[in-house]
This record gives sequence, C-alpha cells and structure tokens, in this order.
Amino acid sequence: MVGKNGNTMFLGGSIHVLRNRDFPLPKEFDRAIEQSSMLVLEADVEKMDDPNIAQYVMMRMFLPGGKTLESVLDSKTFAMLKAKCEGVGVPIESVAGIKPSMVITMLSVLEMEGSGFAEQGIDMYCLEKAKKAEMPIGFLETVEAQIDMLVTMGDGYENDFVKYSLYDMNNTGNDLASIVSEWRTGSAANTEETIKEMKNQWPVLYQDLLVNRNKAWLPRLEEYLTGGKTVFVVVGLAHLHGPDGLLRRLKDSGCTVEQFR
Repeated sequence: MVGKNGNTMFLGGSIHVLRNRDFPLPKEFDRAIEQSSMLVLEADVEKMDDPNIAQYVMMRMFLPGGKTLESVLDSKTFAMLKAKCEGVGVPIESVAGIKPSMVITMLSVLEMEGSGFAEQGIDMYCLEKAKKAEMPIGFLETVEAQIDMLVTMGDGYENDFVKYSLYDMNNTGNDLASIVSEWRTGSAANTEETIKEMKNQWPVLYQDLLVNRNKAWLPRLEEYLTGGKTVFVVVGLAHLHGPDGLLRRLKDSGCTVEQFR
C-alpha cells in the first residue's frame, strides 16, 4: 500500500504464470480490488488475441537482411542454443531466421510449462475480477511497446543474452517455485537476489527490462496518487524490488510504503 498526501494506491507484484496449486491467491488481492475504483496493468494482455497484434509480432520477430541465428551468434553460443532447442523438440532449422530474443521467449514458455507453470498469472486473474466488477481498467504501456521490448532484447549483445538466458532456464522450475513461495508471504529474498545477479552480470539487460521501464512508469504512478481515487496497480514482481524498483523510487519521492494485510 502506497500513500502520499492523504491518497492511497495499492501496488501488487504479479507472477505472470502460475501452477494450478498456487490458487487461490492471497486474499489481499481480492481485498485490494474490492477497495479500489480502478485497476491498472502493465499492458492490455487480451490484445494478444487481436489478429493485428499477431501480424505486428510476425513483422518484428524475424532477423533482418536474410541473417540467421548461426550468423549472429558465435559458434559456441549457437551450439548451446541448438542443443536446447532440439532438447525440447524444436529443430533449429524451424527457428533459424527468428531473432534470438523471440527464440528464448519460446523456450522459456516451454520450460515453464514443463515445470507445471501453465495457468494464468496474477495480472489475468485481477483483470477478470475487475471486468466482472465493471471497474475501469488502465495500462502503463501498450502491447506494441511490450512486443518491441521483447524483440529487441539482446540486440547488440546477442551472445551474452542467449548464454544468460539459457543458464537462467536451467533452474526455471525451482527458482519460480521459490519466488512464488516467498511472494505468498510478502517477502522477496529470492527476487532481490535474482535482480542483484542481473544487475551485476547483465547490466544492459537489467537497464532495458527494469530500470528504463520503471522510470517511464513512475510519473504515471505519481499521477494516480493525486487523483483522489484508490487505484490498484499490478506489475511484474521484479519491477517492485531492488535498488531501482518502484517501491524504492516511490519511497524516495516521499511516499509511505507498507505491506497491505
């Protein structure tokens, strides 16, 4: 719960995919929706079913100028990616012309599904609850902006990006399970450690994924705190924590921050 000048905003951390056994969610999410007049998500995830958005993805997902994964990655990194793809039944030839970031996204989804994380996440849960309650719904960025972010991840440092991502995938199930477990209690030790590792080892990725987007969102959050209505904002869990997280930035701007119980 975030407060400033007598105004209140709920700020919730989302895990975008969950297991069936992770439901029901902590009651605080239902209570925050009940006590709010508006829900705000990162982007309109329902638009991913829009044919125009699917076409936009198709336009952006391929490497330019006839390049291939083998031509943009060094031989060692390409061999690692090829082995991972073929290990999950995806022939490297079928993704040869796709940008590394999109191949990594596909592999990450398969890895999470293999670990049981195949259910809708917290953002979709909150969206469905808000729609049933006929609440206004807002978004911090467009779906197109999220797609642009995805397809450009790793541009200019493709080898490091692929190696980091493949390394990270090795522990996907255990890491996600630990994060979900502590998230239910309101703690964040594993999340903080993951953010610290990204910042230290992959600073460009850290900047692109977290820092730049948090900076862009902060003025919107501060606007919600001056509107006279209680807003419930739900963003990816990693955006809340760490030295550049939204909780730290809001505190630095003079807000009070406390856990909602």
